[in-house]
Amino acid sequence: MLVKLQNIIAKGVWQSLALVIVFFIAGPEIMLGLEMMVMVEFLGASTFVLVYTSGIKLFIFKLINKFKRFERYSMLFLPPLSVLKKMPSIVIHAIPERTLVLLFLGSLVTVMLLNYKLFI
Repeated sequence: MLVKLQNIIAKGVWQSLALVIVFFIAGPEIMLGLEMMVMVEFLGASTFVLVYTSGIKLFIFKLINKFKRFERYSMLFLPPLSVLKKMPSIVIHAIPERTLVLLFLGSLVTVMLLNYKLFI
């Protein structure tokens, strides 16, 4: 029993001595490091969500810019909401021509291929 107690105390003394040496070598920066770790623990989830939502927003803006660049030669005109309230018939100009043509041709090809497979 006494030997176990001596081993526990000896291990505790070495651990305490190591901790004191680390505090002397690191100085006050060790407390600053601990405080920063606590801040990361508190702000970790919100920062994680912020990073991913900003990344998704950047990805969506990139897609929108590519779509606008694709439609720049068509008659795509997006009027403001105040103009749409005064003259709702102008919304016909907000139809993206190139995209609609590609969708129409793609749907024709799809229907033709499906009909070809069904009747053969």
